[in-house]
Amino acid sequence: APERNGVPPTIKLDGRYKFVDALEKLIPDGAPSLIGCKSLTVEGEVVFAKGVVFKGSVIVKNGGQGPKTLAAGTYASEGDKACVVEL
Repeated sequence: APERNGVPPTIKLDGRYKFVDALEKLIPDGAPSLIGCKSLTVEGEVVFAKGVVFKGSVIVKNGGQGPKTLAAGTYASEGDKACVVEL
């Protein structure tokens, strides 16, 4: 996207997403918007619902068993503090 000036966000995914088939389970309804995202970290088994938008630095954590869905919405950091979403 032109808004990113050719600089992609830093993405760190849980080790379970090393292969394409596992990555497809993460985003069954399409990828979230990362246009305003500086960094995204995903820990644990997470599924993104359609309509997820990340802005700034965001950490999504699922410390439980089995997949949990991150609901549609905008998840944004404030200043230098990352937005941490616990599922």
